[in-house]
Amino acid sequence: MQEIEIKFLNIDPIELENKLLKVGAEKLSDEMLEEWIYKKPEWAEFQGRVRIRATDKKIKVAYKETVRKSSEGNTEVEFEASNKEQIVEFINKLGIPLVRHQQKRRIHYVINNVSVDIDFWPLIPPLVEIEGENIKDIEAVAVKLDFSLQDVCNLDARQIIKNIYHVDIDALTEYTFDNSLD
Repeated sequence: MQEIEIKFLNIDPIELENKLLKVGAEKLSDEMLEEWIYKKPEWAEFQGRVRIRATDKKIKVAYKETVRKSSEGNTEVEFEASNKEQIVEFINKLGIPLVRHQQKRRIHYVINNVSVDIDFWPLIPPLVEIEGENIKDIEAVAVKLDFSLQDVCNLDARQIIKNIYHVDIDALTEYTFDNSLD
């Protein structure tokens, strides 16, 4: 499966939520996401990783790669699971080392079958991720929300945190709101 998305940085979350409601978007959630990132060194060339993501309501496991701009689509295989401890045991048996535990707060909207996620990460300004099945629909929603397509950021979250905001996330084993500098 391909993950196609664009991002805009340094957004005003309150202003954006007002615009989303004005254009008829449906707010589906506002929750804290706990994530555990696992990587093998040999996956570095294609930025491969396994992610466990837990909320109060569900647990998802994903394998992701980043080899192209996010607007061009990258590999993501994701599924729901029911037991985080079993997932961790399974990943450990495969010999995939844990590299980081991280948190983010996400406010999730949907409009015209396109997801609009306002993300809050530790140590950086809020950003918005607009994701859908094709770039045309994604860009249409972005324009409807008054974003200029010239301001699109085609990096993944790790690249944004590391390369734009200069937080060495790869050196952190904990990237959380309580403990973001350990």
